[in-house]
Amino acid sequence: MAMHTELSIYKAASGLLQMATNITKNIPRELKQSLGRRVIDECVDVLILIARANATQDKRPHLTSLVEKVQVIELLMRLFKENRFISVTQHAGTMEVTTSIGKQANAWKRTSPTAPAT
Repeated sequence: MAMHTELSIYKAASGLLQMATNITKNIPRELKQSLGRRVIDECVDVLILIARANATQDKRPHLTSLVEKVQVIELLMRLFKENRFISVTQHAGTMEVTTSIGKQANAWKRTSPTAPAT
């Protein structure tokens, strides 16, 4: 089993966290603590779920949660774009990364064995 930090999905998620950190600088002060913090927390949760999925035999629950978190990130990024807190280019960049993470998580889920019966 590879170290989770060496996985391409982890590297993409780490890049997404970096993007989110930079993007949240442009959010108005009154929303920075709520929405800005939320998007960063969701990105951190994605990284944690990747590590958990890599460390366990039954990866499906972690990968399902990961895909849900990515959808929340996409929703927040869309909100940021619609309110012009981020540019269309920044939004496109984040969508490219979230799409990649989602595809990798779903492929990983398809190739993972189900949990052993207890």
